[in-house]
Amino acid sequence: MLMSLQAPVIELAGQTSIDDLKSRVPYVLKVDPIKDYLDNLWPKAGSLSAVDMIKRIRSKKNDPEIDYWEDYFRAYVRERSAFIAGEILDTQAKVVNSIIDNIVKDAMEEGAGIPEIEKMLRGEMEKQMTIINRYQAERIARTEVIGASNKGAFDSASSMGYEMTKEWLTSGLKGIRPSHLVYESLGAVKMDYEYAPGLKHPGDPNGSPDEIINCRCDFAYNIL
Repeated sequence: MLMSLQAPVIELAGQTSIDDLKSRVPYVLKVDPIKDYLDNLWPKAGSLSAVDMIKRIRSKKNDPEIDYWEDYFRAYVRERSAFIAGEILDTQAKVVNSIIDNIVKDAMEEGAGIPEIEKMLRGEMEKQMTIINRYQAERIARTEVIGASNKGAFDSASSMGYEMTKEWLTSGLKGIRPSHLVYESLGAVKMDYEYAPGLKHPGDPNGSPDEIINCRCDFAYNIL
């Protein structure tokens, strides 16, 4: 997916100046591979998590079957995919330009001139993007899967009509954000409580990128 969206940038490398290439990066990255990825992931991950949450709640209370969650998330991602894809593209533009800067810096330290750098830029970009894309793809996948799964669980739990509370649960792994430790320390809060603007649960796509990217947290609920 990432190589597909980056392909136009690589094609331009060597055909234009370095400064022109960097200025055009945000405009030539292809959004379609990201939207296709989101359109496939969100209905599957979100609906599975929603149905699982409903089954767990139903084991405590006698609820009617709810079977519309896949359509629910198809509609949701149709409305949100352009926004989510835009955020991913913004991040990718920064990543690509950072790669270009590093290539230029290293080449100049080795005594290469700008014309020489521009000639070798395409090959070096392909090499470095191949290396970094593995991490980037993992980060995007984790962020979107957590976001879809937790939104599915949260929205389905909220739809059941019971008075409930929620609790933020950190993963216990290294690299937990200090803010997420604070959210966990709050314990049980109302379901509509926002831990930060737009952030009602871990991975909430309405939250800011610095709160949700690479988040591995979960949440628990309690029926009152």
